Amino acid sequence: MSFILILRRIIRHAFVGLTLAVLVGLSGCSTLKLVYNQSDDLIYWWLDSYADLQDAQKQLTRDALTDLQRWHRQQQLSEYVVLLKRMQAMAPNDITPAQVCAVTEDMKSSFIRVLRHIEPASAQLSSQLSADQLRSVRKRFDKTNKTWKEDWLDPNAEERLRYRTKQATNRLEDFYGRLEKSQRETLQQWLSSSIFDPTLSYAERERRQADTLQTLQRIAQEGNAPSKQEQAQSWLRGLVDRSFNSPNERYRAYNLELWSENCAGFAKLHNSTTPAQRQRMLEALRGYEQDFKTLMAQK
Repeated sequence: MSFILILRRIIRHAFVGLTLAVLVGLSGCSTLKLVYNQSDDLIYWWLDSYADLQDAQKQLTRDALTDLQRWHRQQQLSEYVVLLKRMQAMAPNDITPAQVCAVTEDMKSSFIRVLRHIEPASAQLSSQLSADQLRSVRKRFDKTNKTWKEDWLDPNAEERLRYRTKQATNRLEDFYGRLEKSQRETLQQWLSSSIFDPTLSYAERERRQADTLQTLQRIAQEGNAPSKQEQAQSWLRGLVDRSFNSPNERYRAYNLELWSENCAGFAKLHNSTTPAQRQRMLEALRGYEQDFKTLMAQK
């Protein structure tokens, strides 16, 4: 399976409504080190669930994931530590939307460097995909789309707002502790006035999936000759660029406005927190920093 499917998950999380999830790049999970150390296996099984990896593809994928984790441990965890230190300096103080957006932009840039690193493996694996495997990817997309629609398109506006508010509250409380009534009202106001448009978001989701399949089919048709490797990597790079910068001008403008809205919403909510809540956030960030330092020291 092409590692470009990793991109699908990264993009989905990088552009979600809750800025905090992007800001930290974490889910608030207390088992970060365990999950990170098993990430090559977890990603392997996730990729296999899409494309039913065959024969030599299995070892190629495992080798590439082992290399990816080694590289990421050596090259990117130190960047996360620097980012977490910046956030720790911000946590005790009021912050601006521009500060929030700057952190999210740095995280997006970090994601893109990961995708650049795995381009050669992605191109090699993509060139080996069969028609049956591509159909398997399509079926998996359809399955995840069904779940997405059940969460975001099928409910009415009131139910959707309730679901979104619950998700946001849970993630915020992972870092700040229980939100006070006034803070919940601030969050409710933020999300209820949001420009979030599930119909437009779903259309972009489908566009990206179609683009992914077309790119994978194009690479597979060219075969796996060494002379085709550079061209395949170029096609994958184009796919990444279009995923982060949609060719749909309307969606691109919407996404930029939504991003700015979320930066402002998170800054406003953070500025409403108490010293105790900010201290809890600071301690959580310090905990992640220590986890990353521990992971950096491991081989």
